[in-house]
Amino acid sequence: MNRLECIKSMCMKCGTAADIGTDHGYVAEMLLSDDTCQNVIATDLNHGPLKRATEYLTAKGLSHRCDFRLGSGLEVLGEHEAELLIIAGMGGDLISGIIETSKITALNARELVLQPMSAVEVLRKYLYENGFVIEDEKIVKEYHHYYFIIKAIPGAAEKPDEIFYEFSSHLIEKKDPLMHEYLKKVLKTNENIIASIEKNSNEEYNEKINVLKDKNNKIRELMSY
Repeated sequence: MNRLECIKSMCMKCGTAADIGTDHGYVAEMLLSDDTCQNVIATDLNHGPLKRATEYLTAKGLSHRCDFRLGSGLEVLGEHEAELLIIAGMGGDLISGIIETSKITALNARELVLQPMSAVEVLRKYLYENGFVIEDEKIVKEYHHYYFIIKAIPGAAEKPDEIFYEFSSHLIEKKDPLMHEYLKKVLKTNENIIASIEKNSNEEYNEKINVLKDKNNKIRELMSY
């Protein structure tokens, strides 16, 4: 399963979904082609990607079920317009900002499917602290890069241990083999950084070494779950 297929697999059946930052419109096509969603609001900040999505979905015979909108984030939506919000292919900090700017719209949705390209820990922390529950997560690997897909719903969540902002508790509890592989990769990267810093033997780096060693101990605990 590739990244876009995984995003689609996390989406609930609904009347109207909003694909924020639709780019080529591939996710919108997948949602419409098997009637996962009856209609899709496809949005983008820039004319070029929105034009590409319009042309692609027209060629697929699906444009009559799409509403193409130019604008920023969730600001182009009415507060109760979409049951499902998909925000994928952006940094976790940007996704958090998009939700924060239009929080009422996000909280009125039934489900959010989010796929950060970076800073996933920022996004998880934001969701936990701003009225959302992370209901599930999946991980996929493409070209040696790991991608996390988050399914979130409005609701109150108990604040987790901070290690779970960086490493998905859902994937660890499911003993996902790809998550185990990811943890091994992070552990190895940290060990290499520690070895490199220790060669320097500069006292000012001792705190950083201790932080990394503590993190590695926590990662080993997670790997033993």
